[in-house]
Amino acid sequence: MDYKEALEDMVWQFGYRGVKNNKPVIHTGGLSALESAFEVLGWDDPHYLPEEGYTCEVVGCVEPDTCGTHWGDNPLYLRLCSEHYRQSCSGVLMPLIKQWALGREVKRDPKTGFLRL
Repeated sequence: MDYKEALEDMVWQFGYRGVKNNKPVIHTGGLSALESAFEVLGWDDPHYLPEEGYTCEVVGCVEPDTCGTHWGDNPLYLRLCSEHYRQSCSGVLMPLIKQWALGREVKRDPKTGFLRL
């Protein structure tokens, strides 16, 4: 691992995730150490992220994913924002799920729960 990879790892761990212009971002939160790291990495503040892999998997939601869980008895393992997680725990019917999440889940082994390559 080189210094740049280590710096990116730190930014991913300590950077603030959010939404700007209806797109997922990671930002410094005004912390000078993170501002320096963004500058060294050549990232704008905020740094825009792709939706896949960084947001809630409910259609129309771009909030950061905060947990992974099943929705009721559905076998899908979903990455959800805190609001949709609360809904999943309170018995609300599962909303539509983003296509890329459904595509990932068809690769999951029903016996082990692991994703197949």
